[in-house]
Formats: sequence, C-alpha cells, structure tokens
Amino acid sequence: MLNEMKDWKEILEKYLEEGKLPLIDSVFTRKVEVGETLKKLRQESRLTQTEKKNRLFRKNMLYWSAAAMFAILLGIGAYFLSEEKQSTGTMMVECELPDGSRVQMMENSMLSFNRIGWLWNRSLHLTGKAFFSVIPGKTFVVRTQAGNVSVLGTKFWIDQKEYEITVSCKEGCVKLETPVGVTALAAGESVHCDEKEMGVVEKEIKLRKILGYENDPLINVVADIEEIFHIKVIGREKCEGLFYSGLIYTRNLDETLKRVFGSLGISYEIRGKEVVLL
Repeated sequence: MLNEMKDWKEILEKYLEEGKLPLIDSVFTRKVEVGETLKKLRQESRLTQTEKKNRLFRKNMLYWSAAAMFAILLGIGAYFLSEEKQSTGTMMVECELPDGSRVQMMENSMLSFNRIGWLWNRSLHLTGKAFFSVIPGKTFVVRTQAGNVSVLGTKFWIDQKEYEITVSCKEGCVKLETPVGVTALAAGESVHCDEKEMGVVEKEIKLRKILGYENDPLINVVADIEEIFHIKVIGREKCEGLFYSGLIYTRNLDETLKRVFGSLGISYEIRGKEVVLL
C-alpha cells in the first residue's frame, strides 16, 4: 500500500514538473467556454424563432386587416348602391316596397329607401304627397322635412311641403312626431302641422281629392263612388267577388270610372246621374 501511494506521489510530482496539470485546467476552461457559447447560441436561436413568429403574426394581422377593410368597403358600397329612389313628374306613380306595402305617389313627389336597410328597419323618406297601404309588421316610418309618421300596419295619407304636413288616417292608427309636438290619429282623423302649431282637421279634405284602395271589395269602392259623385250605379251585381287596388280621383268622375271599371274589364255607360254596368 505504501509503495502504491509513493508511486502516485511521484507521478503527480512529475506532472507538476512537466506543467501538465494546468493543461487539465485549460481543458476544463475550454469546456466552460464552449458551454457558454452553446448557451448563447440557443438563446439567439430562440430570439430568432420568436422574431420570426412576430413577423409572421404582423404579416397575418396586416393581411386580415386589409381583408376586413375590403369587406367593410364592399359592405358600405353595397349599402349605398342599394339606395332606391322614386319620383314623379306630372303623373301619379304606384310602387311596391320590399315588404309588400304599397305607395301611391302624387304629382311632383319623391320617395327614397334602402333595400338592404329595409331588412331590419322599415323606413323611407318622402317629399310631397302619397297614400300608403302598409302591410302589418315591424314599425313603419315615413320621414319628411316637417316630421315623421310611424305605424305598424294601416292606410294613411301624407301631404308634405317643406315644414308643413297634413296626415290623414284611413285605417288603423298612426303617430305624427314633429318639432312642434306629437299626436296619435285613429281611423277617420286628420291633423295639420306647420312650424308653429299643430291642429286637428275636422274634415278629411285631402282624402276627398284622392282615395287609395288595396285589395278592397269592389262593391265597397262603388259605394264610395256613389257617395262622392252623387250618382247611382246600376248593375252592381257585376261587382260581387271582385277586388280593386288603386286610386280614385274624387273630382274627376270620368277618370275614376276608367281607372276602376276599366282595370277590371267591366264596360259601363253614363246616363245622366246613373252609371250602368254592361
């Protein structure tokens, strides 16, 4: 045992004399340096991967932002392109709205609405005079410079000029909202409003000029014609089971008869105060 320890001591002294032990230290030192270098490389690699991911994320964000902007612009363009306008000159115009409601526009009137917006908001703009026959459903709003008229389903007349408006309700109930005030009208009631005041119209003067009908029994239309023009219609049995949609001009008998009976293919003859259906 003593001999072996002596041998190891001699070997150690030999290494010290030849300077080999520091060589062992330098090897350890190089291993540490290599380890640190590898650690730095791994950190740089992770940073590089993170930077690549960030660049990819920014690129994707830019792409989706551009796609979203394009979709928004496309939607806005489609919305404005779906804007529809109707106007009249010296002739009356009848038009049907997207929900099936009908409007009979008088001379020198204009109406506009948006077909896309109509899906969730039954709203239109009117300048002039028109008779509305509204299909029941969501709130239906007619906007004018003088005020707004809102209903759910009814028939009514609007006569608007700048800041003056007259509204007459034929069926159901309508509400008129203006800067002057708010009022509700039942069937047969009319109201006139200007920039200063709002007042009830005792007689439906405007409706005595033009009356609108939507799929009404012809026998009822004939009764109105008899009352308005103080005439007698002979052969009313020919009207049974028939319906009329349109206008009658309460100050022009000939035009009214042509419009009502002519549209249904019924011949007639005027004999004094009588109209004979042939």
